[in-house]
Amino acid sequence: MVKETSTTESTSQKVETLSGSAAAVEKQSKLPTQAGSSGAPVYVDQAQLKELEYRLSTRMAQGSSGAKTGLLWLVTLISLGAAGFAGFTAFQNQQKLMSMSSTYDTIKQQIADATFKVEQKATLLENAHTQNAALQQTTSGLAQNFQTLGTTVNELIAAQQQQGKTVSDLTARVGAFESRNPYDWQLAESYFLVNNAQVKAVFEKDIKAAVWMLTQADELLIDIEDEQVVALREAISRDIANLNNISIVDIRGMGMTLDRAYDNVDTLVLEGFTDPKTRAAAFEKSNEVSADVADWKTNLLNSANQFASRFVEVRRRDAEAATEFLTPEQDVYLRENIKTRILLAKSDLSHGDKEAMQANLADAVRLIKAYYDPKSTITTSTLDMLTGIEKSEITIQTPEVLQSSAAFSQFAREHLLGRGK
Repeated sequence: MVKETSTTESTSQKVETLSGSAAAVEKQSKLPTQAGSSGAPVYVDQAQLKELEYRLSTRMAQGSSGAKTGLLWLVTLISLGAAGFAGFTAFQNQQKLMSMSSTYDTIKQQIADATFKVEQKATLLENAHTQNAALQQTTSGLAQNFQTLGTTVNELIAAQQQQGKTVSDLTARVGAFESRNPYDWQLAESYFLVNNAQVKAVFEKDIKAAVWMLTQADELLIDIEDEQVVALREAISRDIANLNNISIVDIRGMGMTLDRAYDNVDTLVLEGFTDPKTRAAAFEKSNEVSADVADWKTNLLNSANQFASRFVEVRRRDAEAATEFLTPEQDVYLRENIKTRILLAKSDLSHGDKEAMQANLADAVRLIKAYYDPKSTITTSTLDMLTGIEKSEITIQTPEVLQSSAAFSQFAREHLLGRGK
């Protein structure tokens, strides 16, 4: 009995020892009774259970057989409890996983919705930026148009002010014209005619035209009963009388006569035989150049005449040729020389240079008398025309200024010019 009791006690001690060891093993193996750091249950996987079973089997092998049997049941119970707890934990984890999956899908959908909304907002923001840029461009164009419109308005205001000033000036001028003398236009036209008569009489030597213009100016003033206008008419009357007293020279008629003489040169009949002394006398110059400085004008005129007389000249190379007929070439040169004299005389006539005209006509007469038949009718008529113009008076003694022109200028400055300003 004593031995059995001791055996039982020893077996109990061994069981307790094994139980303590199992507890230690369970504690080391992190059984499901423990909680993780986050408070969630921690389940034991199958590898850990196998390791625990191996350790218990080893311990039981070292004890008695009874202890081994009790320990085996204990291990079996522990294994079944651990497996059940692991299944329960796996089920809970599966439920949590399904819940988390559902939550994940919900969150994913929310994220997709939020992304869609963000994209919509981004599109709206981009459209807003585009509209803002277009609005800024439109605003810039409107500002520029406003500035241009302001400039145009200022120009229109300035133009309106200028137009108003112009209208005021025109109104003032119309008022001045209304207060004018109704005969002012007649006075102005008469003043114009008197000035033209001054030019015709003094500068152009056209006495007839000057008299006609003065007569027309006087007729415009007939109906005006004014002391100053009557004085103007008296001045015009005196100018008309003075111009009528001037001998009128028909310059145009003389020019036509020289033209007829010029045309006759080509038909002059050469004399078959002429005296050499007569021919030589045709080229003699009566006016020689003097040594006196005071005669510079006469010397210049004589030198010009001598040069013109030698412009085309026919010369004899020997004395025996004096009695020969002129060759055709010499005949042409002679006729051109005479024509040149006539043209120079016509130019002098238009310029009123009497001395130069007479010198050129005298040279032409001498050449005709020396080389052409004096009995020919053409020669006689040509000489008559040239000598008649040579003896004519071409100088017209016109006044330096017309009295009516000076009187009208003073009247215009006092009464016509300056009105209406």
